[in-house]
Amino acid sequence: MARVLIIDNDQVFSETLASIVTGLGHRSKQAKSLNEAFSSGRKHDTDIVYLNTQLPDGNGLLAIAQLNAMRGHPEIIVVTGTPTPDGAEKAIRNGAWDYVEKQSSVDRMVLPLIRAIDYRGKRPAKNGVVKLKRSGIIGDSAGIKKCLSLVAEAASSDASALLLGETGVGKEVFARAVHENSLRATGPFVAVDCASMSRTLASSILFGHRKGSFTGADKDREGLVAQSNNGTLFLDEVGELPLAIQKFFLRVLQEHRFRPVGARTEKTSDFRLICATNRNLDEMVARGTFRSDLLFRIRTVVMALPPLRERTDDLPRLIEHYVKQLCGKYGMPAKGISPDLLDVAYEYSWPGNVRELIHTLERAVLAAKDTTKIFSRHLPDHIRINIARAAADKMQREDKDIPLHNGAFCTLSEAENSTDGYTARLATSPMEQTPPIIVRPDNSANTLGIKTSTDTVSEHSNTTRPAPSLAQVDDMAANPISPQFDTGQHTQNSANTDKALPQSVITDTLAIPDSITPFFEFRDEAFSQYLQNLMALADGKVAIACQLSGLSRSYLYDLLKKHSVKK
Repeated sequence: MARVLIIDNDQVFSETLASIVTGLGHRSKQAKSLNEAFSSGRKHDTDIVYLNTQLPDGNGLLAIAQLNAMRGHPEIIVVTGTPTPDGAEKAIRNGAWDYVEKQSSVDRMVLPLIRAIDYRGKRPAKNGVVKLKRSGIIGDSAGIKKCLSLVAEAASSDASALLLGETGVGKEVFARAVHENSLRATGPFVAVDCASMSRTLASSILFGHRKGSFTGADKDREGLVAQSNNGTLFLDEVGELPLAIQKFFLRVLQEHRFRPVGARTEKTSDFRLICATNRNLDEMVARGTFRSDLLFRIRTVVMALPPLRERTDDLPRLIEHYVKQLCGKYGMPAKGISPDLLDVAYEYSWPGNVRELIHTLERAVLAAKDTTKIFSRHLPDHIRINIARAAADKMQREDKDIPLHNGAFCTLSEAENSTDGYTARLATSPMEQTPPIIVRPDNSANTLGIKTSTDTVSEHSNTTRPAPSLAQVDDMAANPISPQFDTGQHTQNSANTDKALPQSVITDTLAIPDSITPFFEFRDEAFSQYLQNLMALADGKVAIACQLSGLSRSYLYDLLKKHSVKK
């Protein structure tokens, strides 16, 4: 009986899949988020995980390695409602068992489960943990652990290995780890930078030459292939290898025999080949810039190294290790790491990966001089600027998502273009965080510019209010007003109701209008009426009007000028 964990926030899908799994005789458990799944994985062994790609707390594809490292080391079956070729590639590269569309048939959904359980049942028990020479590999993140597992796998044989990854991720470091943990560890490790080899001299560099074979060949020279005999030949940036050399190298790989430039006889070299590239070799094959038969021979074992931005859990250890190393290099006392430097390191994307991190820390160590701790202030300006710009850009995007608040701090053109609900927001005090309950008075039809066939207007008496003093402003803020529809009039019977209801009152029963004022005309009238009421209440004092309305001083001046309202 297998233990199956279903990670999906779609309750209907999860329950349906759980019933299928239970019907097959296995135990199922559901989790709606990655955090919930990790919590469950720490308590119980898990055999199989059905993982959705889009979850409330993250992308499932980026969590595959972490899920695989849980108790029981489960197989991961990725399910998605929006399958893409790139998603499928990322899932498989990250260690998923299969990549399945949610809309697939029941058989297609269940088949990976049956096969994964069969695989786990026939998998031999591990005899013990293999201890590796890590050769400068720092970190214990899920991605690094997976790569170390592949290092052990590659080191157990002489099969060709291909390391994939961005510039600076440490491809040569992992290549050395494979060499040092293999049976060839006592032999030479010969590294070749294919990008730096000129096309005319590539054959001479790799295979060697005889004296007099070309101009400048004043003596015999042994090639790098011969130097790697009984050891490992590492071709860095193999994608840059010229096509003409690729053809010769194919035979060298197959026969382990080669002919130096200008020689009459072939030589033999027993070497193990490891290649690395930051390019997409499959695309190069499609374009005809890389030989497909060579690609088939060099990728027996493939290791995809994660970029630094995907293994941020390793940043504290990496920084501590290299700061200690650099302090020793320059004869400085050991330095501590401030929390703010770690915060910046977490925020930065590190496009140059570990190589960029090392050079950045070297700059910080030198800038810190005799201080006992390194701060973010010691980092290069371009990194600090990058973080500052990213933070400002994020705030800008968030501000765009927030609706205008009572017209404050926005331009007049923005206010006029954002007419949907703007008048109501402008007429509402900033202290009113919920929309006011507006009850229309009997004379509201005239105020709104609506002409009705039934006259429901009652008589009113004019009343005036004295302008408040500055000391009364705070008291007014506690009882916000909505003077948008206020004409300064009250009904004769309003003496008692004024205490219970706002001044602007609209009855629940509305008369059916015969006609209605055009919206923009009504909006301008409302703006004008509001501003007149506001300035009257503030006794013409702009400072008080700004406090009451929540408008900025400059924007209030713009409105007063546009609607010809005197202060």
